Parts: sequence; structure tokens; C-alpha cells
Amino acid sequence: MLDQRGQLLLAALGRSVSLTAILLIAPHASLAMDITINGQRVILSGRVVGNEPARLADALSQVPGIDTVILRNSPGGDAPAGYRVGELIRVKGLRTAVSGYCYSSCSRMFLGGKTRYFTDDYPPEHTNIGFHGHYDSNGRLLPELVHRLGLKNWIIHYSDGKADPALVERWINIPVSRGMTHFYHPRLLNRHGVSTFLCQGTETTAEVFDCEPIPNTALDLGVITSLDIVKSNDIPEKPRASGYAAITDTRKVPLVSPAGQQEYQRFLNARLPKAFAISPDGRFWAWNAGAFDAMSAALTRCRQRSQQTCSLYAVDDEVVWSPNN
Repeated sequence: MLDQRGQLLLAALGRSVSLTAILLIAPHASLAMDITINGQRVILSGRVVGNEPARLADALSQVPGIDTVILRNSPGGDAPAGYRVGELIRVKGLRTAVSGYCYSSCSRMFLGGKTRYFTDDYPPEHTNIGFHGHYDSNGRLLPELVHRLGLKNWIIHYSDGKADPALVERWINIPVSRGMTHFYHPRLLNRHGVSTFLCQGTETTAEVFDCEPIPNTALDLGVITSLDIVKSNDIPEKPRASGYAAITDTRKVPLVSPAGQQEYQRFLNARLPKAFAISPDGRFWAWNAGAFDAMSAALTRCRQRSQQTCSLYAVDDEVVWSPNN
């Protein structure tokens, strides 16, 4: 059942647009946001699909000692869920920290933190928070929806009154969803004295650092509350080669299906960095290549598919798995 914001979303767009398109829900549950607990930290990663408020509330009730929400590599997604998770985090008095990128709906989750930080899980140039407006399924701005959901006032309120109204007005009215205002850690990333960049999404270059420089930092505008770094404590270090097998010896890969073997062959031909993960029963697998977070991405996707704790089989050009894993 939709809350008030969800109902406004439907009313604003009319009958011609489907609910799935409005809320940008991922087409399959396997793409849902991953929620894991690591000590006193709960880690949310991936696309926002709408069930995150209930799932996060359940996680917090099961582990009362949680004090930090880590938001990792999320492109955003379901609009109402972002508001509701942000509000839940604020009510609980939790801190938030960004790990990798946190865009769109995820950025509202981030602003919910009573205190807000960056992590150093990934390089500074790959660690940022991105804000923009509300969009339809084709990435076109919905200005009436932005107004009716009160996005501007919500951002100013949850930035503890520090967000510049004129700048917020600009970024919530960026015409296409590719555009965003990107905030980087002002001490760890500096491009000619600037760590904030406003992209319209129509630039001829895909490089964020070529977009309009904004002199105000994330700290100035209340996006973060401190320059201190929070540790996530869960990013795996590259394991050593196990000696179990040669990387090209497909016969020894502990997968039970021909489809898995075919995917492993594709993995062998992929570019570095890369990682291949398998489930304990050998029925599921996932791999990632060409990204600095290949190991964590492969493990996360494998866990989502299998509902089991997966292990890395190969990283780059070495087998790191052993039968005792």
C-alpha cells in the first residue's frame, strides 16, 4: 500500500504511466538493494526498489546496537523509499556514511543521518553523493512532482538548514536524470580548489570534473557534518593465490552447471580488475570486471542470487579458492 508520497507520485503523473515506471522499481528481486549487517554497521548497496524502509526497520530491531548506516554504490531508484529511509534513520539517531557512490533516492537516505560522513573504502574520485530531482522512466524531469513532494524543503531541513536554497533549486530542476550535483570529500579530492560539481546531464563529456564547479563544499552545505572518515570494515583485501588450480583450468572450477562453466569462460576473457564468486553448493555464481570494486560487487551479486555466503574463486589472473574455503 502506498504512503502519501507514493499516492502523490501517482496523482502527479496520471494514468498513462505505470507504477513501475513512476517508482523506477527494478524488474527482478535479485536487483533489490542488498542489506547486510557487519557489527554495529548496516550496509545498504544497490538499487532502491521500495521495500527498504521495512527491511531496514527489521534489521534495526534485530540488532539494537547498530549505530551506522553505510550507503554503498547505489544509483537510487524508488522515490518514496528514499524519503522514508532517511526519515527512519533520523528518528533512530543513526549516522550515515557514503561508500563509493550514492545517487538520487540514496542521497535522501544519506541525508537522514544525524551525522554524515565519507568512508575511504574506494578512491576519493569514486566516492561521492549525487543529488537531483524526480524523473519519469525516460529520465525526464517531473517539476510538478518535485514541488508536490516538497523536495527542496526536505533537503534544506535534513541538511540542518545549511543547504543553499538557490543551489538546491538549481539541482532539483536539472532537466534530465543523468545530471546531478556531485559532492566529494573536500579534503581528499580537490580540482582547482573545488570538490563540488553540477552536471546538467547534457555535457559533451562524461567526466564529472569537467562540469560546472561549485565553490561550496559538502561540509559548507550540510551534506556532511564532519571531515572525519568512517571505516566500513567489510571491504575485502585481495586474497593470495591458493595454488588450487591454474586460472585457465575450467575442469576444476566447483560449479555444477554448464551455464556456470560458460560464464567462467567469459570471465577469463574479461579485462582487469575482475573477480569471480561462487556459492558453497556450486549452483550459483557471479562475476564483475573492469571496476575497482570487482571483488565486493561479485560477492554481493552472488549472495543476492543464492541467498548464501559466497566465496571468491578467482581474482584477476589467479585462483584464490581452495576446498577448505
